[in-house]
Amino acid sequence: MTLNFPRSLQTLFMIAFAALLAACQSVPPTTGFTPAQIAALKTEGFVETGAGWELTFNERLLFASNDATVDPDLRVRIAGLARNLTSVGITTARVEGHSDSTGASAYNLALSQARAQAVAIPLQAGGMRLSPDQIVGRGEAVPMSSNDSVEGRQDNRRVVVIVTPQ
Repeated sequence: MTLNFPRSLQTLFMIAFAALLAACQSVPPTTGFTPAQIAALKTEGFVETGAGWELTFNERLLFASNDATVDPDLRVRIAGLARNLTSVGITTARVEGHSDSTGASAYNLALSQARAQAVAIPLQAGGMRLSPDQIVGRGEAVPMSSNDSVEGRQDNRRVVVIVTPQ
């Protein structure tokens, strides 16, 4: 048995079916950042990762062993970075300090927190808003390199600034 529907009803059904099918299509995910923000992040040296856009300040720029002091010239550079980001509407970040595995874990955790704070201060001076829970010490828990060599330990004495869309 064949059902015959009027042509107008068939057309209406096809339009409704096409509209429902179009509504089911997935939209590609967006990064949440504007092109100007992405350009600013790239200019400042940030790299897109699964956690957001990350900029790593490691010992070559910042920290000697057992130290959480940021060089005055670098403080100026970090404050400038913050001004550049805030100028495109990126006003907050997460700042994570790290240490190598030399010494006691509790000491390394406190040292990494001090390093994160040392980088957060010029970021805030440059206009970024950081709450205390965004300034975090990770201690030796997330090494970037092996702690079995001088170079590896040097890499692990770092601060990472992570920016995600608000």
